[in-house]
Amino acid sequence: MPTKIHVIETGICPDTFDDSQLPTDLCIIDYTQNGVRQFDAVRASKKVDIFDEYYDRLKGNGEIHAIKGGYGRIKPKLYNANKKND
Repeated sequence: MPTKIHVIETGICPDTFDDSQLPTDLCIIDYTQNGVRQFDAVRASKKVDIFDEYYDRLKGNGEIHAIKGGYGRIKPKLYNANKKND
C-alpha cells in the first residue's frame, strides 16, 4: 500500500533545521524509537496520515510525542513547481 506521507529529512535537530526552502505543509514529528528521541521533517495532507504511518512503524518499540506544524516558507503548490525546474 502506498504511503500518504513524504519524509523530507530524518534525524533533524528542530532548533537548527533550515525550513526556508520547504513548503508550509511541513510538520516535524517528535518520537522515541528504541529509547532514542528523534525528529523527522514530514509532509502530508493531514496530520492523521503522519500519525498513522509512524504509529505503524513504531508499534512495540517506540512512541509518538508530538506532531507540530507551522514550518516551511513556500506555498505547497509552488514548492512542487520549483522542484520540477531544478
